[in-house]
Amino acid sequence: MNDYQGRKATIAVLEAVAAAILWGTIGVVYKLVVDMGGDGDWLIAGRPLLASTASLALIVTRGRKPSKWSVATGAFGLAPLYLSYFIAVGTIGAALASLLLYTAPLWVVLLSKPLLKESPGLGGVAATIAGFTGVAMLVEPAGTAAVAGVAAGLLAGISYAAYILLARLAQLKGASTEEVAIHSLPFTAIVVLAAIRPYAMLTMPDAIGISYLSIAGTLIPYILNARALKKLEAYRVSIISLVEPLTATILAMLVLGEKLTAIQLAGASLILAASITTMLEKTRRTTRPYRE
Repeated sequence: MNDYQGRKATIAVLEAVAAAILWGTIGVVYKLVVDMGGDGDWLIAGRPLLASTASLALIVTRGRKPSKWSVATGAFGLAPLYLSYFIAVGTIGAALASLLLYTAPLWVVLLSKPLLKESPGLGGVAATIAGFTGVAMLVEPAGTAAVAGVAAGLLAGISYAAYILLARLAQLKGASTEEVAIHSLPFTAIVVLAAIRPYAMLTMPDAIGISYLSIAGTLIPYILNARALKKLEAYRVSIISLVEPLTATILAMLVLGEKLTAIQLAGASLILAASITTMLEKTRRTTRPYRE
């Protein structure tokens, strides 16, 4: 790998890390807004609805329109992720829901080779297992969880993996970052609004929460993540994304006053180690363009 390729890979890793950190703030912000009197349905539905205006802006200013990949990533990746994750949080709690969400790297590793012709190798498999183990260690025993909540959490993990794989496949096929990161949002909003419709009056906490979740929790990280996927393998981006639950844990300690046990600290360390392993591996591998 030459210096130029190395710089591109480094930038892509930083983009993936930044996206994960921003996503890691979502749960804490959601909880804070609800505690302030915000409506959960408004936050869930308003997030993709407001973010969808960016798609309209691109159409008007640049003439760039949605494609079939926008429909696929929005309707089959992001929409079920938004819905199932918050259903899981409401049913079994944020900790277990986050664990189930982060089964996504395992699904990505299992599906990357048949779908994208990308082989993670032993290092990628080991990093994925280490990261998944670390996420598991962050969750204290929660007793008997509701079957529906567990199913929703697993669906969130599969949906997240579907988005990563679809976005990666789309870009290997020539789709732009806007198609999978911005133009997917209107189709996400359509599916979400078909499933959940807020009936309460919109309040100031709702508006503040929706604005944050739409911009810092959606537009910016999806753009960064899509850019990273254009230069890195899907499995590697998925492992780096394990920084998200680490971020959420730290913020929960600082903002919500939650405490970490020794086991949870060890789990957080494993997650960080898996992400660092992925970052270092970029110096030994290059991404080859897709050929039909």
